[in-house]
Amino acid sequence: MRVTEGMKFHTMVSNLFNTQGQYMSLMEKVASQKRVNRASDDPIAATKIIEIRQGLTANEQYRKNMDNAEAWLAATESTLSGAYDLLVKAQELALGQSTATANATTRKIAAQSVHSLIDEMASLANAKLGDRHLFSGSKNGAEPFSTTLLESRIEAADAARNNGFTGDVTSGGAFAGSANTAYVVKITGGGTLAAATYQFSTDGGRSWNGADLSLAGGLIDLGDGVTLTFDDAGGTKSFGENDIFSVNAIAAGYYQGDDDALTLTVNRGTGLTYNITGAQAFTTAGSHGADVFKALSDLKEALENDDIGGISGQLEHLQNSQRQITLNQSLCGAKASHIELTRSNLAELDSKLASLLSETQDADLADLATRLSMKEIALQATYAMAAQIGNSSILNFLK
Repeated sequence: MRVTEGMKFHTMVSNLFNTQGQYMSLMEKVASQKRVNRASDDPIAATKIIEIRQGLTANEQYRKNMDNAEAWLAATESTLSGAYDLLVKAQELALGQSTATANATTRKIAAQSVHSLIDEMASLANAKLGDRHLFSGSKNGAEPFSTTLLESRIEAADAARNNGFTGDVTSGGAFAGSANTAYVVKITGGGTLAAATYQFSTDGGRSWNGADLSLAGGLIDLGDGVTLTFDDAGGTKSFGENDIFSVNAIAAGYYQGDDDALTLTVNRGTGLTYNITGAQAFTTAGSHGADVFKALSDLKEALENDDIGGISGQLEHLQNSQRQITLNQSLCGAKASHIELTRSNLAELDSKLASLLSETQDADLADLATRLSMKEIALQATYAMAAQIGNSSILNFLK
């Protein structure tokens, strides 16, 4: 086969570009100190690097979650400590005023002191971290605690913003439950009132009744005296599948929050409940069945009425309130310890991932330097050969 000058030229140029490309690739690896700078360098290693980096990024988010949870727990524990101190003061007042040596005048003065303690307790129980109440659960529209006894009530019904149903929904009834409850209705089959079906939840949507029920008639009895009434304007406003409606019912007492747990993911597949609800810490739903605000209010009333028996009767309630607060302080400490252990495990995992990342993407600089030197020699030789092509002719081969 005849080898033309054009063929020699194109072969030389191709070799030159290949050698330059290999030299530049080695230079890039030396500069970055990484053997994999793009997926084409090593597709398998590049996939592994992406997975490792995703793991490291996830760990960083877990650390941020833990920081937020620790801040919340620290604020909660500090607040509970203040509440415990107030209960100790209330108990001291009760002990001092339950003896025969005290009189009506001193008891009225003590009642004013208890009134101040109630206000201080409310300030602590309604404390916030940022713009969120510490003890309101997932509800944050209003302060979770009142200093005065509240009657049970059913709040206005609420429809989800993206609902297809544009008719009217109203709540009604008289709440007979003993705990604040969030009811949710989910439309499982759309259409008019006559055709639509629904399921309902009594725990804010975490679980459902499990069977589709007919919406015919437009009245839903959610239990404990709570009802929802729907009006589809004579069938002209239909329900959409997965439409959501909710209503909150508040039990008689001092607490207006809910019992929802606030959770953050602190490791793969591991969530941490970082809040203490107001129900746990300050109401009869707590570990010792103590209603902190009722105990203080009853003590204040007994002092105002010069009721020695009533004053003595609150001592046990105040002690149970202290025990309940102390237990929740301990829970804060346990949660904080869990976070510390998780943080330690996460740091160990980070170290292993960083080591694996280094093994996968970092370059052997000694090997790179040797290969770069060899490639530089090859590149110089290629340049030298290229320089001679233009000077070659048939005359060079004639004698």
